[in-house]
Amino acid sequence: MTYRSGFVALVGKPNVGKSTLVNHLVGRKVAITSAKPQTTRQRMLGVLHGEDFQAVLVDTPGMMSPKSKLHRTMVGAATQEARSADVVLWLVEVTHTPTQEDEVVAKFVRGLAADRPVWTVLTKRDKLRDGVPEACLALLPESSQVFTLSAKTGEGVRPLVEALKEVLPEGPPYFPVDQVSEQNDRLWMAEVIREKVLMSTRQEIPHSVCVTVEELREGKSGPESLYGRAILYVELDSQKRILIGKNGALLKKVGEKARKDLEAHWGKPIYLDLWVKVKEDWRDRDDWLRFLGYS
Repeated sequence: MTYRSGFVALVGKPNVGKSTLVNHLVGRKVAITSAKPQTTRQRMLGVLHGEDFQAVLVDTPGMMSPKSKLHRTMVGAATQEARSADVVLWLVEVTHTPTQEDEVVAKFVRGLAADRPVWTVLTKRDKLRDGVPEACLALLPESSQVFTLSAKTGEGVRPLVEALKEVLPEGPPYFPVDQVSEQNDRLWMAEVIREKVLMSTRQEIPHSVCVTVEELREGKSGPESLYGRAILYVELDSQKRILIGKNGALLKKVGEKARKDLEAHWGKPIYLDLWVKVKEDWRDRDDWLRFLGYS
């Protein structure tokens, strides 16, 4: 039996459903999601296992016009992952008229098509009523395979999986059969906390927050529980006040939601100790981008 394996990069403008599709294909949550742009800041790997194939799914940050050093780093990471992938999936929403951001990504992926399969994935099929808009079809690279699907409902996903396992190069698996992500526990904890901030705040707060896990260890009851301490950094004192909330209410809400997800993920109770600190202009500071693992 021929075994196939390879890297599949998912690219597109922000908030087109890349992380949702990775989670659906893997069969569990390996990347955080939210309705806000710029949710994914770093590449996240999800591993899709089949009987005779393994697809390493690379969830990349959304491509956009950079407004900070963090944004430039995110766009650079996305383009680098796409250039090194065996297959590129370009995701486009069918529910909206293509934007200038879509056109920029379209130009980029056309330049990759000579070296590897570049397929178009039209997302959010569950919200489609009157057929794919002509404006979407006009963007597609020539000879690109097109898949229309809903990562939320699973409709149309199976044809994409079948096509992937046929086009991946021959080779051994990159990951053990029981591994679906490369994330370590501290990174996952930081991402889950940040996801709850995204869900609980508005305007500039979600984009100004980064999370570092200072401590993750056994709890007071030993290996049957966990203790985690994390710092949520913002750029302004006013943002700190908002994130903490009156009498600490908002920060408590973030902690409660994160705790529930982490306990479900690890199968044991965890006590979360969350702190908010100010680090001015961290999104434009090279030292902090390196410290946070963005560059």
